[in-house]
Amino acid sequence: MNISNLIITIQQTLGTYLATLIMWGFLMTFLFNMVSRSSIVNQDKTLMWISLAIFLSYLLTDPLVSMAFEIESLRYASIFIIWCILDLTCLGIILLISRNSSIEKFPAKLYVIIGLLTNSSLFFCLYLDVSVYGNEERWWLWDLYTVTVNVMDLTMLAALLTNKDFFKLAAFLKFLKTKYSIQRELNA
Repeated sequence: MNISNLIITIQQTLGTYLATLIMWGFLMTFLFNMVSRSSIVNQDKTLMWISLAIFLSYLLTDPLVSMAFEIESLRYASIFIIWCILDLTCLGIILLISRNSSIEKFPAKLYVIIGLLTNSSLFFCLYLDVSVYGNEERWWLWDLYTVTVNVMDLTMLAALLTNKDFFKLAAFLKFLKTKYSIQRELNA
């Protein structure tokens, strides 16, 4: 076994457990939001429902759950398109759930939207690379995918736990909206 195959084997093994750890993190985020939101009567439960939607989406394709139930679909390259479809479906559900909740009040909503869009884009790119074009050689897109998907998942977890705008994306979006509306008024 050469060093390249060893690295791939280690990444696949760690990837399985990391995916399960992230899925578990979304479960804990849901439970945390459920307890913290239900302790106060009439408090908005948007973060709780978003956390539940993501947890259920990730649960459907968790590698350890799939091994336990002997689901073979996760072993094929088509898993990338399944993940893409699930992320886009989850995004649609989240947008429906949170349609009355502003990003100013729930910055976590923006982080989840960005995370799911980024992940689904990468899943689609890898689906094209592996399933459509038949590429089996590792290249920079695969490494970008590995790092970015995990960073996005951890960012979504942190955002759902804290509901803080830690990268100031919501503030930047508000700035752009304000600037655009001022520009539109000047041109009118």
